Amino acid sequence: MEEKEFMQKIEEIRKHLQEHLKKERYEHSLSVAFTSICLAMAHGVDLQKAELAGLCHDCAKYMGKKELLEACQREHIPLLPEYLEAPQVLHGIYGACYAKKHFQIDNEEILSAIYYHTLGKPAMTTLEKIVYLADYIEVRRGNREDLNAIREIAFRDLDLAVKLCLEASIAYVKEKGQHCCSLSLDALAYYQEKKRRYKWNLWTYVKNCICF
Repeated sequence: MEEKEFMQKIEEIRKHLQEHLKKERYEHSLSVAFTSICLAMAHGVDLQKAELAGLCHDCAKYMGKKELLEACQREHIPLLPEYLEAPQVLHGIYGACYAKKHFQIDNEEILSAIYYHTLGKPAMTTLEKIVYLADYIEVRRGNREDLNAIREIAFRDLDLAVKLCLEASIAYVKEKGQHCCSLSLDALAYYQEKKRRYKWNLWTYVKNCICF
């Protein structure tokens, strides 16, 4: 998309979000967009896709659980039974449809990044990982030591940052007594195993080099 056309689209989306989201949520959306751009620069991802996905990730956040469920039913969006026990994921699931319907975003990679930004999943695309992480590490999330560590890691190793983010998010959900979706647990298991295999392969490589 040409830069002029793209900026016009960004301005229209920002205006829509500002009219519908609470001030703090709107500021968060802007921050996630900027963080997504920065991560995209570091990891070789299209900057326009990153900004659009980051900006729109919470576009349906202003809707309540009942309204989201009705919208999903109206749009024939399939929902697993466990999603009804985890209302915190519904805005992402419907958000992808919302972005397509209201902002004419047709790119499946962008829509998927919006859809999975709270759930996560095994083998995420780079853009999906970027938006998932940007939502967690953006500057308005605070200045905790563990959060700063993930921020630093995210620009070097997306998979490790995703693993750490999933561990922290799932621990928080369980601590709050909320339902944790199986897809999120599957994602955690996937990235834990991926990093374990990486460490084993790296150690084998180093050991072989030393022996040689």
